[in-house]
Amino acid sequence: MQNRTTLLAILAIGVLLFAGAFLWFKSSTGRSGKEQAAAFPQKWEFTAAGPISAALALADDGTLYAASEDGFLYALDSSGNLRWKFEAGPMAAAPVLGADGTIYAATKDQHIYAINPSGTQQWTAGGGPYADRQAPWRGAAIDPNYFYTPWRGSLRAIRLTTGAFDWPTGMGFEEEGSVAILPNGLLVYPGVGRLDAADSVGKTAWQYPVMNPPLTADILTRNGGHPPKGNFWLDSGMAVGADGTFYAAAGGSRLVAITMDGTLKWEFKAKPLFPNRGGPVIAADGTIYFAGCGTLYAVNPDGSQKWALEGVRPIAATPVLAQDGTVYLLNDGAILAVSPEGKLLAKLPFNMGGKSSPTLAPDGTLYAASQSGKIIAFSTTHGPLMNSPWPKFQRDLANSGRSLPF
Repeated sequence: MQNRTTLLAILAIGVLLFAGAFLWFKSSTGRSGKEQAAAFPQKWEFTAAGPISAALALADDGTLYAASEDGFLYALDSSGNLRWKFEAGPMAAAPVLGADGTIYAATKDQHIYAINPSGTQQWTAGGGPYADRQAPWRGAAIDPNYFYTPWRGSLRAIRLTTGAFDWPTGMGFEEEGSVAILPNGLLVYPGVGRLDAADSVGKTAWQYPVMNPPLTADILTRNGGHPPKGNFWLDSGMAVGADGTFYAAAGGSRLVAITMDGTLKWEFKAKPLFPNRGGPVIAADGTIYFAGCGTLYAVNPDGSQKWALEGVRPIAATPVLAQDGTVYLLNDGAILAVSPEGKLLAKLPFNMGGKSSPTLAPDGTLYAASQSGKIIAFSTTHGPLMNSPWPKFQRDLANSGRSLPF
């Protein structure tokens, strides 16, 4: 009898715990599962033949571009219909769009393509046996004259008109991180254990941390022709603020802020668990959103914490900011909408997601892609992309990596 009473008591406690957990989840989101799904009504779905890890790009005419590991660049219209697909080779880096609509794409085997908006090849450059460890959180950058991308371990300036390699800079480009163009025109990119900044002709302007002792021919010779590694490693792409301060996730679960002259401004320490792959984004009020391991942080421009939302699971894709301040996150199993105050507004299952940074169209359509090859368009009610210094991966819908003003 006593055993039966004990069992009943345990079952009762279990029921209470389950009910409490359910009520907590419901109160934390403010919506039931059905209501949350209604917050992300699906418009259409397209399935590619392979995983999509790279960030999506969106043209002014509404064409959506997705680079797939199946070897094709896909062009979809605003209704989800395939306009064309271009066979380039497996890709994990995001496509970049030029001002004239040309699409620039880099493959894992080091080929770089310029593709017309009609889907025909304009030019190709690079290639060869060198295997690139291309990561989905890597981003190239573009200005009116050049496409700046990693190639054979260096940063290369490639002419938009001809595909000619104009100059290389640096002697190491890590697979983590991205290229960003600062308001003063400097190019910032991740070197081997340090950040490098180069000017318009590829000359190194500064490094962080400073190489000490300075690099000499003797040091290069002793190190097999390569500069010695530093101790500063980036885990994500960068975001550039209105004053030129740029932010990135660094090793040790840190968000760092560095000025345009290479001076460390501050660092914010998140929970030290795993590297953060999703790059930071910057809101119109200067708030920096940074997705650490399982936690979304809102950080003030002075480096102090504004709030933290736990339980969002590890995030590899860069968040995207809507005009009303809503933060959209894609983790490895769901899409989340978070308010500017840090409240979880909605959560929609999204299987096999996690790496491709989503984008937000002018009509408020949210586009997301997954490791299963699915590209899905969702209707949202929080407006288009925020008008802010850096609201998404590589700043704008074209993935230009170019800050404002420029």
